[in-house]
Amino acid sequence: MRDQDMATDAIKYQADVDLDRRNSSHTLLHELAAECGHGLSILEVGCSSGYLGESLVDKGHRVTGVEPEPASAAAAARVLPEVWNGGLEDYLAAHPAAMFDVLLFGDVLEHMVDPVEALQRALRHLRPGGSVVISLPNIAHGSVRAMLLEGRFDYSERGILDRTHLRFFTRDGVAALLADAGLALERLYAVGQPLEDVDRDYGMRLNRELITAVELLDDDATRHAFQYVLRARPATAQGRMLLTQNLSIPAEYPVAMPRVRGARSLSQRLQAWMFRALLKSISARRFRGK
Repeated sequence: MRDQDMATDAIKYQADVDLDRRNSSHTLLHELAAECGHGLSILEVGCSSGYLGESLVDKGHRVTGVEPEPASAAAAARVLPEVWNGGLEDYLAAHPAAMFDVLLFGDVLEHMVDPVEALQRALRHLRPGGSVVISLPNIAHGSVRAMLLEGRFDYSERGILDRTHLRFFTRDGVAALLADAGLALERLYAVGQPLEDVDRDYGMRLNRELITAVELLDDDATRHAFQYVLRARPATAQGRMLLTQNLSIPAEYPVAMPRVRGARSLSQRLQAWMFRALLKSISARRFRGK
């Protein structure tokens, strides 16, 4: 085995980028960044081996990678024009005049102690009119809900419950993150993954009956949102005030999520309606003390 192959095998967050696969965070991150213009200067924070940045370089953009893990940084240096082996704060301190058209945070903010501070610090290096592109795992995915119903919250090596995650986000949590950082949402997507697939792929050992319960009780299908992928821009002063007043994703920014297997049939929706009605009836009786 070649040294390059051995180094790649040792990299935890390695993936292939297939731009024809729409239901993929990599495709959506690439698309949301590339849409910002031609010949962009992009700062990719947490670039891993450079697999995503390389797809942008191939389209004529210049990507600077920041990666704290040495083996990953070494692999990224082979495909990106510039790679900093270290943390974001150290890179920005060492390059105070560096400016970028796009700041790219692909599945990295959840690993940070203070993601708001990291965004605010990076925003000082964003050119006027620039954009921030982000992907985040959804802790409210149905697989996690089913696990919690069983009284468990088991970390794993990868996925939503990656043991190195320090922060957890729901859809409204994403809105709060943007508001706190002073960012206004432009586009929002969700990568859809059925509960059964996530259970199998990440060894969650979920109870089948509890998966069914989650499927029946979810009204808006957020149970299938495995990741949220978005593009945002710095908000105006008036926009910041509106963001802090309403910490939720506005209705004019609906999640664009492909249909996935496991969507409920008419009979399942009827069962869910009847089950919720029963729960409300039981709750009302308890409240009245009957």
